[in-house]
Amino acid sequence: MSVRGLPKAGAVRAGLLGAGLLGAGLALAASTLPPAFAAASAVAGDTTPPSAPGTLYHCPLPAPPGADFGIGVSLCWGAATDDVGVTGYDIQVKQDGAFTTIRTTTGTGLPISGLTLGQSYTFRVIARDAAGNAGPPSNEVTQTANYLSGAPPTSPPPSPTPIDRTPPTRPEGLGPYNVYLNGAAGLTWTRSTDNVAVTGYDVYAWIDGAFRKVPAQVSDRPDGSVLAIVGDLTPGRDYLFYVVAKDAAGNLSAPSDLVRQRAMVEPPSPSLSPGTGTDTIPPGTPTGLTAASGMPIPGGIFLTWNAVSDDSRIPPKYDLFRRTDHGYAYEGENATPRDIVVGLEGGKSYTFQVVARDAAGNLSNPSAPYTAVATPDGTSSPSPSPSPSASGSADTTPPSAPTGLWVCGADFTNAVPMCWTASTDDTGVAAYDVYMKQGADFVKIGSTTSTLYIAEGLVAGTSYTFYVVARDAAGNTSEPSNTLTATAQSGLPTFSPSPSPSPSPSVSPSSGIRCKVTYAANDWGTGFTTNITINNTGTTTINGWTLAFTFAGNQKISPPGWSATWTQTGNSVTAANFDWNKTIKPGESVQIGFQGTYTGSNPTPTAFTLNGTTCS
Repeated sequence: MSVRGLPKAGAVRAGLLGAGLLGAGLALAASTLPPAFAAASAVAGDTTPPSAPGTLYHCPLPAPPGADFGIGVSLCWGAATDDVGVTGYDIQVKQDGAFTTIRTTTGTGLPISGLTLGQSYTFRVIARDAAGNAGPPSNEVTQTANYLSGAPPTSPPPSPTPIDRTPPTRPEGLGPYNVYLNGAAGLTWTRSTDNVAVTGYDVYAWIDGAFRKVPAQVSDRPDGSVLAIVGDLTPGRDYLFYVVAKDAAGNLSAPSDLVRQRAMVEPPSPSLSPGTGTDTIPPGTPTGLTAASGMPIPGGIFLTWNAVSDDSRIPPKYDLFRRTDHGYAYEGENATPRDIVVGLEGGKSYTFQVVARDAAGNLSNPSAPYTAVATPDGTSSPSPSPSPSASGSADTTPPSAPTGLWVCGADFTNAVPMCWTASTDDTGVAAYDVYMKQGADFVKIGSTTSTLYIAEGLVAGTSYTFYVVARDAAGNTSEPSNTLTATAQSGLPTFSPSPSPSPSPSVSPSSGIRCKVTYAANDWGTGFTTNITINNTGTTTINGWTLAFTFAGNQKISPPGWSATWTQTGNSVTAANFDWNKTIKPGESVQIGFQGTYTGSNPTPTAFTLNGTTCS
């Protein structure tokens, strides 16, 4: 991407200011392409780069009345030194935070023409020698393009301009603002600050699966806030936005929080009004975003949040976003209110927000930001790598076998999530290979560098058997882990809305209930996940339910659980329905679950009641 108004390298023109400038000692390059440094003059074996050029500064060049050399910036600098000799200088301009060479010259000054009047540009200069060694950059200079004219500068400034490396503060309080313009969305936030000055803001919108910078009319308001109007959007469509502040030196702030805003429909269109068959009501806002306790994911974070409902009675999808230095990374879509984020740096903090999305594409407001620390990665041995022996013998020591292979998640769709305890190796474990039994043989289905793998593309309800093998950089492989036989999960059940639901009490009378409860726990020693299936074995529909049971040990539920509102008092546990799964018709079932911790033993509860009726 190029700076607006700045031609590509090779198209930037050096103004030819005539013999007067040359006589003043400014050796100005007149060619339109950077000269190739003569390789033939290079000194064999020269690896010493030149010094940094002397002070880079803007050298305005007054000229006789009527002189006109175009629009640009005149630059001058002090000569660099080199053990052999400096052969040229690269003039670089900052574009989107990075410097790009746009001109090369052999002198110590150059006017850059062909720029945009009134636009600011940031430059620096690098010296090169005949061997191609590049020295350190000069100081940076930011200058506004103006009309060029020429005469020798009087004297350089007494000291170089300090390099500004301080970014603006992040925009706070980003929120929606109503603008009555068709296909437009308004945003407002608190003005950022900077050690020099904030020069502008970039607005980004989530469009077709990616955040894109969008044109926006940005203006400061008297109350200290900033207003932006984004146009050319699809009327009636929901968008996610964030904002980044910038200064004249090109420093960018951290991004604002995410915000949802709907593009205006003006005048209002009957086809987009509620009640006409078009769903325009967004899902509820996700709450309770947190890292699951007792579920360490090396180099990752296990996130959970409270499920939300939608007016369609169809469970919405969830989109998870991770904040980066200057934007947001998309961590993927989830059918259930949880996600395992891997590939992170252990011990580092990460901030997330989650957004619910219904089948019609309506977006919820983003959750409150949540910051968690990634679990340190335990895939390599803590011991230092041994020094190579005098004989130079190759590494022939295999890693230890992975242990404790277990199912480490629930309600994934057509998949089995599995975790294990890290192997050790004398030089470090490089990866893990996952094998699945197919017929009489085990076949490799994938590899990972973490201690988590999700086997996908399976058939829900079908059992599969797996094991894991560790390997090091030399290709040595460990003995297989224990085998794991697990059933591919089916995700959350999907319920179609009834055509005309009739009012009913929140909980059905217990006299007509007949039920069966299946409790299936996946245990790994100090923690566990549990899937509970509630079957309606009676002949009447259950409209609203509360399941109750008692732990026999010291088990503790780690909120929030899934597919129900979970409450624990002492050893007593209750799970109450959400709106979307309150109805269980005869012969149908719902699946709910939770994650928990314990010490000692983890006995299965022996009795369950539904709305006060004992289930089988």
